Amino acid sequence: MSNDRKQATEMTEIREGDILFDCPYCGKNMAIESAGSGLMVPCANCGRAVQVPIPDAGTPEAPVAAVPRPAAGGEEDPQAVIRQLDAALSMANEQIDRLAAEKEALQERRSFLEQVRSSNAERLDRIAAELASVQDALDRAVALLAEARSEKPV
Repeated sequence: MSNDRKQATEMTEIREGDILFDCPYCGKNMAIESAGSGLMVPCANCGRAVQVPIPDAGTPEAPVAAVPRPAAGGEEDPQAVIRQLDAALSMANEQIDRLAAEKEALQERRSFLEQVRSSNAERLDRIAAELASVQDALDRAVALLAEARSEKPV
């Protein structure tokens, strides 16, 4: 296989949503579609079985990005490393934007729910006061009934 073809084979386009990771044995940078999450795949460099990382459950669409390192016994093309770093940085920036938007939405939701909670607490306090008033009236009525039953007709 020619060097050009070998480089073309090794250089895969990294797309949004791809999982980026390193081989734990040789350090080779690898990328796989998110559908490969959790699978065992052979390393493109050393051939050993490597488990594809599973992205964090809190952000299932977030890729796991790794910093490229040269493969054992060889050097990677600096331009390829730069492209991989650019792709990883782009994905990280997109994730930051998604998380910032999610955080803002959660803060708005929290504020709304706090207002609802406060409003409900005030209503419950008013209801409790009314129930106490009703209970006092019932206690007086029961006392009057007991008094009326205990009196003998004249």
